[in-house]
Amino acid sequence: MTSEILAGINQDAFSAEALDDALQEQRARKADFIRDHPTYDKTFWIFSQQNHLRRFCQKIVRPTGGERIFGTSSDPVAHTVFQLLVFLTIIGGIITEAIAPPLYRRDYYLQHGVLRSAWFNIADAAFGLALFVEFLIKVIADGLLFSPNAYIRSIWNVIDFFILLGVLINIGLSLAYVGHFNRLVHALKALRALRLITLIDQMRSTFENLIISGVVRILDAALLAILYLIPFSVWGTNIFAGLMNECNDTSVHGINGCTGEYVNTIHGNSFGFLVPRAWNYPSPSTTFSFDNFRASMLILFEIVSLEGWIDVMSVAMSITGAGQQPQTNASEANAIFFVIYNLLGGVVILTLFVR
Repeated sequence: MTSEILAGINQDAFSAEALDDALQEQRARKADFIRDHPTYDKTFWIFSQQNHLRRFCQKIVRPTGGERIFGTSSDPVAHTVFQLLVFLTIIGGIITEAIAPPLYRRDYYLQHGVLRSAWFNIADAAFGLALFVEFLIKVIADGLLFSPNAYIRSIWNVIDFFILLGVLINIGLSLAYVGHFNRLVHALKALRALRLITLIDQMRSTFENLIISGVVRILDAALLAILYLIPFSVWGTNIFAGLMNECNDTSVHGINGCTGEYVNTIHGNSFGFLVPRAWNYPSPSTTFSFDNFRASMLILFEIVSLEGWIDVMSVAMSITGAGQQPQTNASEANAIFFVIYNLLGGVVILTLFVR
Protein backbone atom coordinates (compact mmCIF):
# COMPACT_ATOMS: atom_id res chain seq x y z
CA MET A 1 0.00 0.00 0.00
CA THR A 2 2.82 2.37 0.94
CA SER A 3 4.69 1.58 -2.26
CA GLU A 4 1.59 2.39 -4.32
CA ILE A 5 1.22 5.78 -2.60
CA LEU A 6 4.90 6.56 -3.19
CA ALA A 7 4.56 5.52 -6.82
CA GLY A 8 1.58 7.85 -7.23
CA ILE A 9 3.47 10.75 -5.66
CA ASN A 10 6.49 10.13 -7.89
CA GLN A 11 4.24 9.99 -10.95
CA ASP A 12 2.58 13.30 -10.04
CA ALA A 13 5.98 14.90 -9.45
CA PHE A 14 7.20 13.59 -12.80
CA SER A 15 4.11 14.97 -14.55
CA ALA A 16 4.56 18.38 -12.94
CA GLU A 17 8.22 18.41 -13.88
CA ALA A 18 7.42 17.42 -17.47
CA LEU A 19 4.81 20.20 -17.69
CA ASP A 20 7.31 22.71 -16.31
CA ASP A 21 9.91 21.59 -18.86
CA ALA A 22 7.40 21.97 -21.68
CA LEU A 23 6.54 25.52 -20.55
CA GLN A 24 10.19 26.44 -20.30
CA GLU A 25 10.84 25.05 -23.77
CA GLN A 26 7.89 26.99 -25.18
CA ARG A 27 9.14 30.16 -23.53
CA ALA A 28 12.62 29.60 -24.92
CA ARG A 29 11.27 29.10 -28.46
CA LYS A 30 9.22 32.30 -28.15
CA ALA A 31 12.28 34.20 -26.90
CA ASP A 32 14.38 32.91 -29.80
CA PHE A 33 11.69 33.92 -32.27
CA ILE A 34 11.51 37.43 -30.83
CA ARG A 35 15.30 37.75 -31.05
CA ASP A 36 15.25 36.67 -34.69
CA HIS A 37 12.31 38.95 -35.51
CA PRO A 38 12.71 42.07 -33.36
CA THR A 39 9.91 43.98 -35.11
CA TYR A 40 7.42 41.29 -34.02
CA ASP A 41 7.55 42.56 -30.44
CA LYS A 42 7.34 46.26 -31.36
CA THR A 43 3.97 47.90 -30.90
CA PHE A 44 3.00 49.70 -34.11
CA TRP A 45 6.54 48.77 -35.28
CA ILE A 46 7.73 51.82 -33.33
CA PHE A 47 7.79 51.17 -29.57
CA SER A 48 10.42 48.58 -28.65
CA GLN A 49 10.82 46.98 -25.24
CA GLN A 50 13.49 49.59 -24.41
CA ASN A 51 11.20 52.51 -25.15
CA HIS A 52 10.59 54.54 -21.96
CA LEU A 53 6.94 55.24 -22.78
CA ARG A 54 6.24 51.56 -23.38
CA ARG A 55 8.03 50.51 -20.19
CA PHE A 56 5.95 53.04 -18.25
CA CYS A 57 2.73 51.66 -19.76
CA GLN A 58 3.81 48.12 -18.97
CA LYS A 59 4.24 49.01 -15.31
CA ILE A 60 0.61 50.02 -14.90
CA VAL A 61 -1.14 47.28 -16.92
CA ARG A 62 -0.86 43.53 -16.84
CA PRO A 63 -0.07 41.49 -19.97
CA THR A 64 -2.94 39.88 -21.84
CA GLY A 65 -1.54 36.37 -21.91
CA GLY A 66 1.04 34.97 -19.53
CA GLU A 67 4.18 37.03 -19.15
CA ARG A 68 6.34 39.58 -20.94
CA ILE A 69 9.53 37.78 -21.91
CA PHE A 70 11.65 40.87 -22.53
CA GLY A 71 9.28 43.48 -21.19
CA THR A 72 8.75 45.12 -17.81
CA SER A 73 6.57 43.39 -15.25
CA SER A 74 3.57 45.32 -13.98
CA ASP A 75 3.99 47.10 -10.67
CA PRO A 76 1.28 45.99 -8.19
CA VAL A 77 0.84 49.48 -6.70
CA ALA A 78 0.79 51.28 -10.06
CA HIS A 79 -1.60 48.71 -11.51
CA THR A 80 -3.97 49.03 -8.54
CA VAL A 81 -3.97 52.83 -8.77
CA PHE A 82 -4.61 52.66 -12.53
CA GLN A 83 -7.50 50.23 -12.05
CA LEU A 84 -8.95 52.50 -9.39
CA LEU A 85 -8.83 55.48 -11.74
CA VAL A 86 -10.56 53.50 -14.47
CA PHE A 87 -13.18 52.35 -11.96
CA LEU A 88 -13.84 55.94 -10.85
CA THR A 89 -14.12 56.96 -14.51
CA ILE A 90 -16.78 54.32 -15.16
CA ILE A 91 -18.69 55.23 -11.99
CA GLY A 92 -18.48 58.91 -12.92
CA GLY A 93 -20.01 58.20 -16.34
CA ILE A 94 -22.82 56.19 -14.78
CA ILE A 95 -23.53 58.91 -12.19
CA THR A 96 -23.55 61.58 -14.91
CA GLU A 97 -26.12 59.65 -16.90
CA ALA A 98 -28.21 59.09 -13.76
CA ILE A 99 -28.23 62.82 -12.98
CA ALA A 100 -28.72 63.95 -16.59
CA PRO A 101 -31.10 61.55 -18.37
CA PRO A 102 -32.58 62.53 -21.77
CA LEU A 103 -35.53 64.42 -20.22
CA TYR A 104 -33.18 66.48 -18.06
CA ARG A 105 -31.03 67.28 -21.09
CA ARG A 106 -34.06 68.31 -23.13
CA ASP A 107 -35.24 70.65 -20.39
CA TYR A 108 -31.70 72.00 -20.00
CA TYR A 109 -31.49 72.83 -23.71
CA LEU A 110 -34.91 74.47 -23.63
CA GLN A 111 -33.86 76.63 -20.71
CA HIS A 112 -30.25 77.48 -21.66
CA GLY A 113 -30.24 76.89 -25.40
CA VAL A 114 -28.53 74.15 -27.41
CA LEU A 115 -24.96 74.22 -26.06
CA ARG A 116 -22.09 71.84 -26.74
CA SER A 117 -20.48 73.20 -23.60
CA ALA A 118 -23.23 71.89 -21.33
CA TRP A 119 -21.76 70.31 -18.21
CA PHE A 120 -23.01 66.81 -19.04
CA ASN A 121 -21.51 66.96 -22.55
CA ILE A 122 -18.17 67.97 -21.08
CA ALA A 123 -18.40 65.19 -18.48
CA ASP A 124 -19.27 62.58 -21.12
CA ALA A 125 -16.35 63.71 -23.30
CA ALA A 126 -13.95 63.64 -20.34
CA PHE A 127 -14.96 60.14 -19.27
CA GLY A 128 -14.86 58.89 -22.85
CA LEU A 129 -11.39 60.39 -23.30
CA ALA A 130 -10.22 58.63 -20.13
CA LEU A 131 -11.38 55.26 -21.46
CA PHE A 132 -9.66 55.98 -24.78
CA VAL A 133 -6.42 56.78 -22.94
CA GLU A 134 -6.74 53.45 -21.11
CA PHE A 135 -7.05 51.73 -24.49
CA LEU A 136 -3.94 53.50 -25.80
CA ILE A 137 -1.92 52.56 -22.70
CA LYS A 138 -2.80 48.89 -23.09
CA VAL A 139 -2.01 48.92 -26.80
CA ILE A 140 1.34 50.69 -26.32
CA ALA A 141 2.26 48.29 -23.51
CA ASP A 142 1.57 45.04 -25.37
CA GLY A 143 0.47 45.79 -28.92
CA LEU A 144 -2.85 45.62 -30.73
CA LEU A 145 -2.80 42.62 -33.08
CA PHE A 146 0.52 40.92 -33.80
CA SER A 147 2.70 41.13 -30.71
CA PRO A 148 2.95 38.18 -28.24
CA ASN A 149 0.59 39.77 -25.68
CA ALA A 150 -1.53 41.74 -28.13
CA TYR A 151 -4.63 43.57 -26.89
CA ILE A 152 -6.94 41.68 -29.21
CA ARG A 153 -5.83 38.26 -27.89
CA SER A 154 -8.05 38.63 -24.81
CA ILE A 155 -11.82 38.23 -25.13
CA TRP A 156 -12.24 40.75 -22.30
CA ASN A 157 -10.22 43.33 -24.23
CA VAL A 158 -12.39 42.68 -27.30
CA ILE A 159 -15.48 43.37 -25.19
CA ASP A 160 -13.81 46.51 -23.80
CA PHE A 161 -13.04 47.65 -27.34
CA PHE A 162 -16.65 47.37 -28.49
CA ILE A 163 -17.81 49.16 -25.34
CA LEU A 164 -15.29 51.93 -26.01
CA LEU A 165 -16.41 52.11 -29.64
CA GLY A 166 -20.04 52.51 -28.57
CA VAL A 167 -19.14 55.22 -26.04
CA LEU A 168 -17.09 57.17 -28.60
CA ILE A 169 -19.86 56.93 -31.21
CA ASN A 170 -22.34 58.18 -28.65
CA ILE A 171 -20.14 61.11 -27.63
CA GLY A 172 -19.27 62.02 -31.22
CA LEU A 173 -22.85 62.02 -32.50
CA SER A 174 -24.13 63.76 -29.36
CA LEU A 175 -21.66 66.62 -29.89
CA ALA A 176 -22.21 66.73 -33.66
CA TYR A 177 -26.00 66.79 -33.40
CA VAL A 178 -26.60 68.55 -30.11
CA GLY A 179 -30.17 68.32 -28.87
CA HIS A 180 -31.23 65.53 -31.23
CA PHE A 181 -32.19 62.64 -28.97
CA ASN A 182 -31.85 59.49 -31.00
CA ARG A 183 -32.79 56.50 -28.85
CA LEU A 184 -30.33 54.17 -30.52
CA VAL A 185 -27.45 56.57 -30.01
CA HIS A 186 -28.27 57.26 -26.38
CA ALA A 187 -28.79 53.56 -25.71
CA LEU A 188 -25.06 53.10 -26.32
CA LYS A 189 -24.42 54.81 -22.98
CA ALA A 190 -25.69 51.73 -21.22
CA LEU A 191 -22.53 49.93 -22.37
CA ARG A 192 -20.53 51.82 -19.76
CA ALA A 193 -21.94 49.69 -16.98
CA LEU A 194 -20.60 46.56 -18.71
CA ARG A 195 -17.07 47.82 -18.10
CA LEU A 196 -17.56 47.02 -14.42
CA ILE A 197 -17.83 43.34 -15.39
CA THR A 198 -14.63 43.34 -17.43
CA LEU A 199 -12.74 45.48 -14.92
CA ILE A 200 -13.37 43.58 -11.67
CA ASP A 201 -11.84 40.10 -11.54
CA GLN A 202 -14.62 38.58 -9.40
CA MET A 203 -17.36 39.82 -11.74
CA ARG A 204 -15.36 38.71 -14.76
CA SER A 205 -14.91 35.22 -13.31
CA THR A 206 -18.61 34.96 -12.49
CA PHE A 207 -19.61 36.17 -15.95
CA GLU A 208 -17.24 33.70 -17.59
CA ASN A 209 -18.50 30.76 -15.55
CA LEU A 210 -22.18 31.58 -16.01
CA ILE A 211 -22.32 32.87 -19.59
CA ILE A 212 -19.25 31.91 -21.58
CA SER A 213 -18.48 28.51 -20.05
CA GLY A 214 -22.13 27.69 -19.39
CA VAL A 215 -23.51 28.63 -22.80
CA VAL A 216 -23.53 24.98 -23.93
CA ARG A 217 -25.55 23.93 -20.90
CA ILE A 218 -27.94 26.83 -21.44
CA LEU A 219 -28.47 25.74 -25.06
CA ASP A 220 -29.03 22.16 -23.94
CA ALA A 221 -31.62 23.29 -21.39
CA ALA A 222 -33.34 25.50 -23.97
CA LEU A 223 -33.46 22.63 -26.47
CA LEU A 224 -34.93 20.30 -23.85
CA ALA A 225 -37.54 22.93 -22.95
CA ILE A 226 -38.56 23.27 -26.61
CA LEU A 227 -38.79 19.51 -27.00
CA TYR A 228 -40.96 19.46 -23.89
CA LEU A 229 -43.27 22.18 -25.21
CA ILE A 230 -43.83 20.67 -28.67
CA PRO A 231 -45.89 17.57 -27.73
CA PHE A 232 -48.03 19.49 -25.23
CA SER A 233 -48.62 22.24 -27.83
CA VAL A 234 -49.79 19.64 -30.36
CA TRP A 235 -51.90 17.94 -27.69
CA GLY A 236 -53.46 21.23 -26.58
CA THR A 237 -54.25 22.25 -30.16
CA ASN A 238 -56.05 18.97 -30.81
CA ILE A 239 -58.04 19.16 -27.55
CA PHE A 240 -58.95 22.85 -27.26
CA ALA A 241 -58.82 24.32 -30.78
CA GLY A 242 -61.94 26.40 -31.47
CA LEU A 243 -63.52 25.64 -28.07
CA MET A 244 -62.31 28.49 -25.87
CA ASN A 245 -63.90 31.47 -27.63
CA GLU A 246 -66.51 33.39 -25.68
CA CYS A 247 -68.89 36.31 -26.07
CA ASN A 248 -68.31 39.49 -24.08
CA ASP A 249 -72.04 39.44 -23.26
CA THR A 250 -72.40 36.63 -20.74
CA SER A 251 -76.21 36.56 -21.14
CA VAL A 252 -76.08 34.93 -24.59
CA HIS A 253 -75.78 31.17 -25.04
CA GLY A 254 -73.53 30.92 -28.05
CA ILE A 255 -72.04 32.42 -31.15
CA ASN A 256 -75.42 32.71 -32.89
CA GLY A 257 -76.70 35.10 -30.23
CA CYS A 258 -73.47 37.10 -30.05
CA THR A 259 -74.58 39.81 -32.47
CA GLY A 260 -75.67 43.41 -32.26
CA GLU A 261 -75.19 45.49 -29.11
CA TYR A 262 -75.97 45.13 -25.43
CA VAL A 263 -76.06 47.40 -22.39
CA ASN A 264 -72.91 46.92 -20.35
CA THR A 265 -73.79 47.60 -16.71
CA ILE A 266 -71.11 48.73 -14.26
CA HIS A 267 -70.94 46.75 -11.02
CA GLY A 268 -74.62 45.87 -11.27
CA ASN A 269 -75.79 49.48 -11.56
CA SER A 270 -78.89 50.12 -13.63
CA PHE A 271 -77.19 52.61 -15.92
CA GLY A 272 -74.66 51.56 -18.54
CA PHE A 273 -73.62 52.07 -22.13
CA LEU A 274 -74.07 50.25 -25.40
CA VAL A 275 -71.27 47.86 -26.37
CA PRO A 276 -71.08 45.73 -29.54
CA ARG A 277 -71.09 42.02 -28.90
CA ALA A 278 -67.93 40.19 -29.96
CA TRP A 279 -67.06 36.49 -30.15
CA ASN A 280 -63.38 36.46 -29.28
CA TYR A 281 -60.53 34.76 -27.47
CA PRO A 282 -60.62 34.67 -23.65
CA SER A 283 -58.47 37.17 -21.78
CA PRO A 284 -58.69 36.67 -18.00
CA SER A 285 -55.13 37.93 -17.49
CA THR A 286 -53.73 37.70 -21.03
CA THR A 287 -55.32 37.01 -24.40
CA PHE A 288 -54.58 33.46 -25.56
CA SER A 289 -55.89 30.57 -27.60
CA PHE A 290 -55.11 26.98 -28.60
CA ASP A 291 -56.40 27.40 -32.16
CA ASN A 292 -53.00 26.77 -33.77
CA PHE A 293 -49.60 25.34 -32.87
CA ARG A 294 -47.89 28.75 -32.54
CA ALA A 295 -50.54 30.14 -30.17
CA SER A 296 -50.51 26.95 -28.11
CA MET A 297 -46.74 27.00 -27.69
CA LEU A 298 -46.81 30.69 -26.74
CA ILE A 299 -49.35 30.33 -23.92
CA LEU A 300 -47.74 27.11 -22.64
CA PHE A 301 -44.38 28.85 -22.57
CA GLU A 302 -45.92 31.66 -20.54
CA ILE A 303 -47.53 29.42 -17.94
CA VAL A 304 -44.56 27.06 -17.47
CA SER A 305 -43.31 29.55 -14.87
CA LEU A 306 -46.59 28.92 -12.95
CA GLU A 307 -47.67 32.51 -13.58
CA GLY A 308 -51.33 32.79 -14.64
CA TRP A 309 -51.81 29.09 -15.31
CA ILE A 310 -54.88 28.97 -13.04
CA ASP A 311 -56.67 31.45 -15.31
CA VAL A 312 -55.93 29.36 -18.41
CA MET A 313 -57.01 26.16 -16.66
CA SER A 314 -60.25 27.81 -15.49
CA VAL A 315 -61.09 28.77 -19.07
CA ALA A 316 -60.43 25.20 -20.22
CA MET A 317 -62.63 23.84 -17.42
CA SER A 318 -65.47 26.14 -18.57
CA ILE A 319 -65.70 24.74 -22.11
CA THR A 320 -69.22 23.64 -23.09
CA GLY A 321 -68.69 23.00 -26.80
CA ALA A 322 -67.86 24.62 -30.12
CA GLY A 323 -69.68 27.92 -30.54
CA GLN A 324 -71.20 27.71 -27.04
CA GLN A 325 -70.81 30.23 -24.23
CA PRO A 326 -68.56 28.80 -21.49
CA GLN A 327 -69.96 27.82 -18.09
CA THR A 328 -67.92 27.55 -14.88
CA ASN A 329 -66.59 24.02 -14.21
CA ALA A 330 -68.52 22.54 -17.14
CA SER A 331 -65.51 20.39 -18.17
CA GLU A 332 -63.49 19.74 -15.04
CA ALA A 333 -61.56 16.87 -16.64
CA ASN A 334 -59.68 19.37 -18.79
CA ALA A 335 -57.74 20.40 -15.69
CA ILE A 336 -55.74 17.15 -15.96
CA PHE A 337 -53.90 18.52 -19.00
CA PHE A 338 -52.61 21.58 -17.14
CA VAL A 339 -51.83 19.72 -13.92
CA ILE A 340 -49.65 17.20 -15.76
CA TYR A 341 -48.01 19.93 -17.83
CA ASN A 342 -47.12 22.10 -14.85
CA LEU A 343 -45.99 19.21 -12.68
CA LEU A 344 -43.50 18.11 -15.33
CA GLY A 345 -42.59 21.66 -16.29
CA GLY A 346 -42.12 22.93 -12.76
CA VAL A 347 -40.13 19.94 -11.57
CA VAL A 348 -38.05 19.19 -14.65
CA ILE A 349 -37.65 22.32 -16.76
CA LEU A 350 -37.34 24.98 -14.07
CA THR A 351 -35.03 22.78 -12.00
CA LEU A 352 -32.89 22.24 -15.11
CA PHE A 353 -32.50 26.00 -15.69
CA VAL A 354 -31.75 26.69 -12.04
CA ARG A 355 -28.94 24.14 -12.10
